[in-house]
Amino acid sequence: MAIGYQLPTATWATTGLVTAMGGISSFFCFFSGLTLTFTPIYLKNGHLNVTFTARARRVLVTLCGGTTFTAIISILFFAGTVNASVKSAGDPIYRKLIGDQPVGYTPSAIGYMILLGVPFMLSVFNMVIGWRLLRPAPALLRKYVT
Repeated sequence: MAIGYQLPTATWATTGLVTAMGGISSFFCFFSGLTLTFTPIYLKNGHLNVTFTARARRVLVTLCGGTTFTAIISILFFAGTVNASVKSAGDPIYRKLIGDQPVGYTPSAIGYMILLGVPFMLSVFNMVIGWRLLRPAPALLRKYVT
């Protein structure tokens, strides 16, 4: 049995929470990408619709905040699961269930943590790009702001 390819065991509630928060994080990231994809709609005849772009910028920030919150929860709970599997490795009942070696931070556990963090990174990237792409030109602002 190859220990390096196992993820640590956890209760159904912890596993469900990590999976659900990772899925919600991906959901927020997906809609962040959709918001950024449909931003050319806000350009009409070479002019930027400032009202709609301001809304889109706020939506991108909100989606990034949701992605950040859910990604942090999923990563922290998964890291807690990995740490608990290492700490409980001395328990004889745990050894009967898992084997003689604790799971710990194996390449598969680290890969899963990276997988949980990818939506966060993509959502931050979408927000930064959208924030810079959807703002009016400084010359235009100087012209219309009193």
